[in-house]
Amino acid sequence: MIVDVAIELIIPDNAAYTVLLALRGLGYAELARVERVDSLRLTVAGGASQAADTMRALSRAEVVFNPNKHRLSYSVVDDDPMLVDPPEYEASVHELEDETASLTRLLVGRFELHGLQDVRRGVVWRLYEGNRSVSAQRLEAACDALLSNPHLQSASIARRPVRRSL
Repeated sequence: MIVDVAIELIIPDNAAYTVLLALRGLGYAELARVERVDSLRLTVAGGASQAADTMRALSRAEVVFNPNKHRLSYSVVDDDPMLVDPPEYEASVHELEDETASLTRLLVGRFELHGLQDVRRGVVWRLYEGNRSVSAQRLEAACDALLSNPHLQSASIARRPVRRSL
């Protein structure tokens, strides 16, 4: 099973604000808000019922999550995901060569994430004009312009899933 984990700042995000200003300078004048979310995609042995146990263990792993400055949420990746309505889009940006073996060993050994097989780190970007998410096409153009480097990273655009808070 794959667990999609979102680690969102609950304090002001200077990087997101810098991206907001840069995108406005690149022609996104209507942009009102940028959200940057750290992302983990965990490959875990077992079924969906194991996801809650995995997340409880992850919530104690302060190497990736600090409860004083982050909010933790997750969804189980499956063929029929629940999606945010009205539609919102997000860009997932991942390093092409991201070495996470040591992080995986640390999470399994010290933080007891039993069944954890693999970790993939990334950043999720969400852009808003007014109170609405920008279109998938507009978000893809922002990835091409600023949010990702195709020589080092992969970027994919998808509807935002409903994630459960922990």
